[in-house]
Amino acid sequence: ETFIIAAVMAMRHPKASVLGGALAALYFMTVLSAFLGIVLPNLISQQTVHNCATVLYTFFGLRLMWIGARGESEDKDEEFEEVESTLKDSATKAQKSLLRRTFSSFCTPVFVEAGILTFLAEWGDRSQIATISLAAHQNPIGVIAGACVGHTICTSLA
Repeated sequence: ETFIIAAVMAMRHPKASVLGGALAALYFMTVLSAFLGIVLPNLISQQTVHNCATVLYTFFGLRLMWIGARGESEDKDEEFEEVESTLKDSATKAQKSLLRRTFSSFCTPVFVEAGILTFLAEWGDRSQIATISLAAHQNPIGVIAGACVGHTICTSLA
């Protein structure tokens, strides 16, 4: 979804603003996820965190294998149209709130829109769960750096 959001927005708006907004949201989500990976083991036992991560990885792995075995392919055209309609809806809404005026003085509306759409698309995604799990078991700085590099490469391709 993030790739499609960035690609569709980059076709209609300045590419630098779209890339900046998407990467800002992805970096924020990565740091937030790594923070959760550090905090959660202190709130609940390390074994419970490990067990939850194992269950989630197993669930997502089995789900992907099930989809692959059924021969069910994701309908990219349908997803593309859905994202496009979401972008049209958000573009047609005239929002002149104080919050928007404040943000527009710091960031362009395209930057904010790309950031919000990307953040919402990534919330609860497999990459977020993986970041939380890796930060709980590995060096969080390395996890953040690696995830940011990966997000930059993938989003820049869009």
